[in-house]
Amino acid sequence: MSLFLPILILAFSFLTYASPFSFPDSDPTTDADSLVDNFNFDYIIVGGGLSGLTLANRLTENPRTTALVLEAGSLHFDDPLIDIPGNVGMVLGNASYDWNFVTVPQENANNRSFAFHRGKGLGGSTLINYMVWNRPAMAELDAIGSLGNPGWNGTDWFKYMRKAEDFAHPDPSLAASENLTFIPGAHGNSGLVHTSFPLFISDAQKPWLPALMELGLHHVEDALAGHNVGIWMGPANINSKTQKRSSSAEAYYRPFAAHRPNLRVLTEAPVTEILIPDRQSRNGLFSVTGVKYGYKGQTRTASVKDSKGEVILSAGFGKSSQLLELAGIGDPKVLQPLGIDVKVNLPGVGIGIIDQLLWGVSYELKNSSIVTLDDIKDPELEAAALAEYNANKTGVLTIGVTAYSLVSLDDIVGHSKATEMINKQAAKIARLHVSEIQKEKWNIIINGLRKPKEVGLVEISGFPAFFTTASTPEKGKKYLTFLGHYQFPFSTGTVHIVSRDVNTQPAMDPHFFEDDFDSQVFIESTKLIRKMARVGEFVDVLGDEIDPGMDVQSDEDILEYVKNFSATAYHTAGSAAMLPREKGGVVSPELKVYGTTNLRVVDMSVMPLQVSSHPMGTLYGLSEKAADIIKGEVSV
Repeated sequence: MSLFLPILILAFSFLTYASPFSFPDSDPTTDADSLVDNFNFDYIIVGGGLSGLTLANRLTENPRTTALVLEAGSLHFDDPLIDIPGNVGMVLGNASYDWNFVTVPQENANNRSFAFHRGKGLGGSTLINYMVWNRPAMAELDAIGSLGNPGWNGTDWFKYMRKAEDFAHPDPSLAASENLTFIPGAHGNSGLVHTSFPLFISDAQKPWLPALMELGLHHVEDALAGHNVGIWMGPANINSKTQKRSSSAEAYYRPFAAHRPNLRVLTEAPVTEILIPDRQSRNGLFSVTGVKYGYKGQTRTASVKDSKGEVILSAGFGKSSQLLELAGIGDPKVLQPLGIDVKVNLPGVGIGIIDQLLWGVSYELKNSSIVTLDDIKDPELEAAALAEYNANKTGVLTIGVTAYSLVSLDDIVGHSKATEMINKQAAKIARLHVSEIQKEKWNIIINGLRKPKEVGLVEISGFPAFFTTASTPEKGKKYLTFLGHYQFPFSTGTVHIVSRDVNTQPAMDPHFFEDDFDSQVFIESTKLIRKMARVGEFVDVLGDEIDPGMDVQSDEDILEYVKNFSATAYHTAGSAAMLPREKGGVVSPELKVYGTTNLRVVDMSVMPLQVSSHPMGTLYGLSEKAADIIKGEVSV
């Protein structure tokens, strides 16, 4: 049976699950569609990605609580393109796995439109990301609380991140030989997301720690312990027993499906409308009654219980805010020209988005016998690697990114120049005519830059393959790519609907390169990467620089390279920010949409600030805490 046929996932016979759709007093042979249509749920969750499935699992731990998850994408269980770590990145751009969003042309990047990859399927972007398992600095999460979000502090956030995790300690001999260090107390050991150090580390990555320490960078024993400025070898969300990706679908849904008759999940069921009656309740708030969604070529309705039912948007950047705006929740200046009646005047919907940019500097290896992911571009080597993986769960297909650094502005340009840049940026912010909350958020970045031992600015990782796009790799050659990843850009953008048609992509405009400070960071970080590649043991490992190439030397040429060949890191935050309403917030600290009684947003959209990490671990923590808030087990 094709994985891409519309399905009600638990009906798949190959999963060998008993049907979970026999609620009390219901006929288990009844068609599942009618079960959904004729049942009022405690919770309807829009989007079966990271946050949606975390919530679905935790909310239905109580057998009396019912939940429906509506996922627009397909099911991808037992798919080697997803499961095998070494296949990372292979499905990006494939419409069966990726929504393939694009930005509007970016004025300050030669009018390029950037791809916005988003996972399409049960598991969301945990199906297609690079499996980086890390966390931000504790101080960054405290800053989110300081914006007017009581209860959201670093200590509590870390508690919930650990709750999500089941960390497998590495084999002691592997840990010793590959410098894999960790602090046991920083990790969870009873959560649902399996994490471990990748088994295979390329010889191209092994100089990472000793070489970069020669530049004066500090070795971090465990970057998940709350302090992450320095260099380290990091884990991934890989199940150590199966050597497969641990997605949210594998972690929070698949093991429980046969035992949760109170949880229903539909795939290929895109939500098209949030149902909000025109009349407000006595307290002046709107109550959501359910959603409309498409399924098997029909428009259907799913409803929540009148007294306490809730709809939770976990559709991710661009989609959650789109559904809010289409429902009449947003800025009248956006909604009224499209003929949408304004129910809740919330100008913060779709503004203040922040995305991180990624760019690469690639080097040819002097020794082409070193094993990297370039090997699997050769059909014979790929077949051999797959045979080893299938037989033993070893080899290059168990690889991860693994080699990381997080550098401060002081590390990049030196303390004196960093101070000069920071002071100049702070003075510029003070002069700008922007909202006070925007200045407050920018000044949090400024304060972090002044603490170079606590808050980093640019992640630089070592990826064992050719990963740049300006040139084409040569057959038979091997490469290492240094990936720069700018964590705290000042450029801030918007995402808004341009049509009443839910199938029309919103206008995604991150305003890349709008701020000159960002441009200077890209230039100076590229210079630092070049220093990294020519120090210590890397001298014997790395040959010619391929991209951008040594003919690119001036600041202007370096910046032009980054503008033309960078990519978004797909870590977009802020389109439904958790902030006080008077500061432009969309959701409260309880993640409830202002002006409503029973509508929440739980996904990356609510993050009012970026963090110095890949967001997966942070979002699991957010979602775990959100579940406890919704259940009433914690208050904020």
